[in-house]
Amino acid sequence: MIQRIQSLYLFAVSILMGLMFFFPIAGYYGELNALKFNLLGIKNMVPDSTLAFSPYTTFPLLVLVLGVIIISIAIIFQYRSRLKQMKWIKINILLNIVLIMGIFIIYSRWLQSTSDASESFQTAAFFPLISLMFLVMAYRAIRKDEKLVRSADRLR
Repeated sequence: MIQRIQSLYLFAVSILMGLMFFFPIAGYYGELNALKFNLLGIKNMVPDSTLAFSPYTTFPLLVLVLGVIIISIAIIFQYRSRLKQMKWIKINILLNIVLIMGIFIIYSRWLQSTSDASESFQTAAFFPLISLMFLVMAYRAIRKDEKLVRSADRLR
């Protein structure tokens, strides 16, 4: 059901993760290189630079973001089975944590060592953190609904 609060949280997660396609994740600025780290690739902004990246460099992040979006939308329509929703939200939280680790630890360290530049995280880097918060709030709301339904099922 769309009117439940957890549906709004999950919809916000899918919107935030969809916005990652349009905003840069980080910028790396040094004396010889200026890199723009986006979900669709890493672009060197300096013309005639020797540092070049494959378009498939950020493919794992792209798969994770698409997975989070698809699972979030699918969870909204599983409103009749709260236990399934809770299981899928746990999987979605795990994917989101892997995405956060990929952005802040793996890609950040790799790009910093490759380009010898200082990094500045930009708007899209914080979308997975906000979506993780929304996923936890959705999980709590679904768990609260499940407890309410189970308490009404008992004989008194």
